[in-house]
Amino acid sequence: MFTSTLSFPARRLRHCLAAVCCSLLIAAPAAAAGNLAQQFQQWSADNWITRTISLAELGFTTPGVLDSGGNRREYYLPVPAGIVISDAAIQLNARYLRADGGRTSMMLSIDGYPVAARRFNEEQGNASQTIAVDGLPRADGFVRLGVNWSSVLSEQVCTDQRAPGNALRIAADTSFSYRFQRSAITTLSAAWGALPTTPTLLVAGHDLSAAAYDTAWRTGVALRHQGKQVRIVVLPGIGDSIDLSRIEIPANLQGLPAFAALAERQPQHRIKNAAELGALIALGENGPLRADLMVTDDALNTAMRQALDALQLQIKNVAPEASGAFANWIVAGFSVLAAGKSPAQLSVVRYGATPAIAIPATLGGKAAGLLGSLWHKLAVTPVLGVQQAGAPVLDDDAVLMSQFGAIAGSIDVLNRADRTITFELGAVASDGRLPQALAFDLSAAPSINGEAPVVSVFLNDFLLGARLLNADGRPQRVSVDIPRYALSARNELRVTFVRQPTQLRCHDQPTAFPVAILPGSHIRLGKASLDDDFVGAAGKFSNAATLMIPQDWQQQPGSSLPQLIRVASAVGFPISTVDLQVVTPGQIARPQRPFLAFDVAVEGYQPAAALQDGKLILRNGKLQTLEVNGLNRLATIEVIRASGETGVVYRNVGPQAPAPEGNFRLTRGNLAVLGDSGLLLQIDSDDPAGAKLAAASNPQSLWDRHMVLWLIIMGVIAFVLIAARVTHVRKRKQPQDGL
Repeated sequence: MFTSTLSFPARRLRHCLAAVCCSLLIAAPAAAAGNLAQQFQQWSADNWITRTISLAELGFTTPGVLDSGGNRREYYLPVPAGIVISDAAIQLNARYLRADGGRTSMMLSIDGYPVAARRFNEEQGNASQTIAVDGLPRADGFVRLGVNWSSVLSEQVCTDQRAPGNALRIAADTSFSYRFQRSAITTLSAAWGALPTTPTLLVAGHDLSAAAYDTAWRTGVALRHQGKQVRIVVLPGIGDSIDLSRIEIPANLQGLPAFAALAERQPQHRIKNAAELGALIALGENGPLRADLMVTDDALNTAMRQALDALQLQIKNVAPEASGAFANWIVAGFSVLAAGKSPAQLSVVRYGATPAIAIPATLGGKAAGLLGSLWHKLAVTPVLGVQQAGAPVLDDDAVLMSQFGAIAGSIDVLNRADRTITFELGAVASDGRLPQALAFDLSAAPSINGEAPVVSVFLNDFLLGARLLNADGRPQRVSVDIPRYALSARNELRVTFVRQPTQLRCHDQPTAFPVAILPGSHIRLGKASLDDDFVGAAGKFSNAATLMIPQDWQQQPGSSLPQLIRVASAVGFPISTVDLQVVTPGQIARPQRPFLAFDVAVEGYQPAAALQDGKLILRNGKLQTLEVNGLNRLATIEVIRASGETGVVYRNVGPQAPAPEGNFRLTRGNLAVLGDSGLLLQIDSDDPAGAKLAAASNPQSLWDRHMVLWLIIMGVIAFVLIAARVTHVRKRKQPQDGL
């Protein structure tokens, strides 16, 4: 018989250690369950959305410089319209130079009210500053940041006070951060206005239906028309790889196998089971599958439901005490799944507790037509059925500029002030009409010395006209013609007012005086020849068009949709009055109306840019002008004629497609080459040297252009008249017969 040699204290210690170990083993699952439940409860209780926007995201990619030539600038920073914001602050990143000395200061204002001022005494230094912003709701959806830079060299000497060596440089990483309550987003209009600058559009797996694909590209183009850079996220499946290098898995969740596998933060993580996919979905806005908009169909709804069910089953097996908290989190955070099937109407839903817009795949252009136009302001309910939402029919030859942005109103002009709007050519062109003139109804107040401001009109950075206004406060009309070369598929119209500050005495402070753009300002349309170029194609798209894509693009929505959205926006392709045609492999597309085709064979297509044996060949007629190989991440965009219809064809050059950042414009010509850095080349293949453009854009009058010819003709006519007169006189002087 075995006899223990341990003493009583030793045996007692052994029993205590065993009891402690058993307690720890029992308590470990309970602690893990408590941590899981705590995390889900924390997510459910979180009612805040935090946003940070930089000037670079708003399109100000280069630093803004204020000096003696322009000492004031305003930035419009977007916020959800009509919603209270909290903890709002602007981090102004700037540096200054003060080589000329004098009194140098910077004043900052919010919505026109001064909030901060600084004086600078060094030759150079840091002018960065954090400015608190009040949380009052903004009906127009913008916080207006004003930066005023002042340099005065002398207080006593009456001379030129400008200081060219004193300047303020505002960095593009200047940012605006704020937060707002999720519960405040209760309508479709509010959800659309609260979208970030780069919203995420979630679509079902890699094999999208034609209806879902059609709705996705239309929604993406509508977002780009609103100045958003949409990001496409495809719901992955089991076996797919996803980048997890930028996510953080809360420590409370890492006791669960599905979340623990994601915590490795691998650049390419392969999803091993449905529970891991459910964990990615459950992370919501904290994970890589966040969504601000969703194209909903049965495929998306079923995949999400099955993944979350698999995650819940794993929670029941590992930490059953947390199962209830997880179920409550799904109900509170994923209302898109509450009905058990995909929503049939346009609606505001919760995805990871974040408000998202659910767009049924069956709505297509109706939803995009509503959200991407002025109609979205009427969507003041959380759920909306859309039977029709298209652009207004243009029966007249005038289109008000106020339809495309807030351009009308009064402006106080000290030195210079600008107003800018953008419009799609397809939104105004119809029945063979193109914009031919801009008509501004203006009024201006005189300065203290009776001087008037100068108005200058720019279209796509081309100066179309300028005039000294009548400074009597009365309305007056300023009209400028639009040359064909100034038009593009997407147009930016800018009107600039410049006023010379008046000082009766040299020490008087300059004062701003108002100028107004009246609501009647409009774009005038007229009949024009729609040539086979980018502008002509955009004009023909306005009535009806066809979109052609290869069948395999539906299986690659993550890579193909960004290309389609980018190019469709650049060529002015409409989001309504368009049919989607999926071209199967080996099929020859035969268009019946104006079209936009992507990597498909089109009947009768004779490209100026040819791909042969891996080479890019550009030809002008029969003359070969370029032949290179080894290219990659390039694409050609070309206007062609096929089956009697005008269309635009997009084709990738090389195995990988380019991914340019930001917007680009297609203006003159019929051939463009696109790369990662944007638009690389844009020419007219029939006129590469631009001789036709030089002749067509000649601003001289008919008399000036042919003065020599007119002088010769007039000289000949004068000579003939003199000769006839001389002959007539001689005949009269000759004696008549019989006298």
